Amino acid sequence: MFHIKICGIRRCEEVAAVAAAGADAIGLNFFPPSIRFVEPSAPSTIELSRFANDKRIMRVGVFVNRSLEEIVEIADTVGLDAVQLHGDETVDFTTGLIDRLSLRVIRAIKLPTGPLDPQHIEAAAARWVELGCHPLLDAQAGAEHGGSGKTLDWDAVGQWKRDFQPESFTLAGGLNPGNVGEAMERSGASSVDTASGVEQPRGEKQPELIRAFVKACR
Repeated sequence: MFHIKICGIRRCEEVAAVAAAGADAIGLNFFPPSIRFVEPSAPSTIELSRFANDKRIMRVGVFVNRSLEEIVEIADTVGLDAVQLHGDETVDFTTGLIDRLSLRVIRAIKLPTGPLDPQHIEAAAARWVELGCHPLLDAQAGAEHGGSGKTLDWDAVGQWKRDFQPESFTLAGGLNPGNVGEAMERSGASSVDTASGVEQPRGEKQPELIRAFVKACR
């Protein structure tokens, strides 16, 4: 799995900035209402994916409540290395997807932004881990389904890691160059994901913020 993912990439220049900074994954957002949406069938999206592959950057497709057939078709058309489910997909749906795909499946576990109980985190994550999904802990964002800039209770996440010893997980939710180092230290995360944290203005990735984010992670 990746160590540092920059999500919501839309242009080849942004991929180049990700590669130059030393991050190892990008997220391609296939959720139409999102400001970071890319059209799966557009030639520019195919070019974006190929360029990332040439740079040895992992390509993660982010999906929200798409049909199984749509996800399989997009993964094949665009050329993805992993699929991230960020909506209300059920266990049965995900089981069917895993049976159809030979790709790694990442499951977004959306948690409240207030104080958390490690038992609550485990209850939310365990069923997905049992399916073979990689858990990505994110802050609840309502209809936006991510990219809200809200942070999680990092201390509770760290206690969950110590108590339940997950094999791996990714921390997301409001991470930026100024807080990601602290977030990793307190949560114990070795894999992180950001979108809005490297944007200025919203939806526009900035190379200097990507560099600062990766530097803070390391």
